[in-house]
Amino acid sequence: MRQIWPVIVAHRGASATHPENTLVAFEAAVAAGADLIEFDVRLTSDGVPVVMHDAHVSRRTDGDGFVHELSLAEIKRLDAARGVGDRAEVPTLRETLELLSGRVGVDIEIKNMPGEPDFDSPVEAVTRATLRELEATSFDGEVLVTSFNWLSIELVREANPDIPTGFLSVGAIDPRASLVYARTSGHAFVLPQATAVVESGAAFVDEAHAEGIRVGTWTVDDPAEMDHLFALGVDALATNDPAGGVPVRDRHRRPADQTRTDRASGNDSTTT
Repeated sequence: MRQIWPVIVAHRGASATHPENTLVAFEAAVAAGADLIEFDVRLTSDGVPVVMHDAHVSRRTDGDGFVHELSLAEIKRLDAARGVGDRAEVPTLRETLELLSGRVGVDIEIKNMPGEPDFDSPVEAVTRATLRELEATSFDGEVLVTSFNWLSIELVREANPDIPTGFLSVGAIDPRASLVYARTSGHAFVLPQATAVVESGAAFVDEAHAEGIRVGTWTVDDPAEMDHLFALGVDALATNDPAGGVPVRDRHRRPADQTRTDRASGNDSTTT
C-alpha cells in the first residue's frame, strides 16, 4: 500500500481536456501526474470488457446502441472523440491495463447497476471478466475496484481478497451508512459523492480513519473545493482535471511518518 497521501484520481482520464475513457485521456492523466486513473468497465455482446461509462454509446461516441448488444468489432468502429480532433477508439480493458501497467495505479469502476439494461447480478459477468483481465495482464501497479453495486465488489473480495475494493455512493446517501457497510464487508474505501463528504465534515473522515478505512470522493474540478476536501482529510479525490488537481494535492501531502502526528495536532489534512 502506498505511503504518501492524499492522491489525485483522474476521472475517466484527463476528461476535461480529452475524450473521456480513451487511451489519449489516460496518457494525458499520466503526464499530469495523477496517482490513479479511474475508468468504467462494461461487457460487449461477445463478452469482452471495454471501457465505457454509459450503458448506451450515443453520448460519448458517434454510434448508437447499448454496449452489451454490440460486438467488440462494432464497438471498435465507433469514434469516441465524436469527430472532434483525432479519432479515438473505445479501448478494451486489456488495452487499458497494458498501457498503464508499471506507470500509474488504476481505479476500475464496475458498471452493473439495477435498472440498466445490462444488469445481471448476481451473475456479475463483467466483474468476473475484469478479474480475469487483471490476472492475464499481470498488471503492475496499485489496483482499486469500485462500484455502486455491493454485489460486484463483494465478488472481488471473495475471489481475490488482496485487491482493495471501494463502495461508491451518491450525495443523497448518508456516508456513515456506507461506512458501516464497508467496515462489515472488509472494503478498503468508502467513496461518497463530494457534497455528502462536505456535509458530514472532518468528523466523518476521522471516523472512517479510526476504522482503518480510507475516504475517497468524486468528482471535483474547482481547486478551492479540492482544497477544502483535502483539508477535511480526504485520502483520494477524483477530478476530470488532474493537471489542476495535482498542485492542490501536493500542498496537502506529508510523508507517512508525519501524517498522523500532524493531523492529531491540527497542522495537516492528510492521514496515512
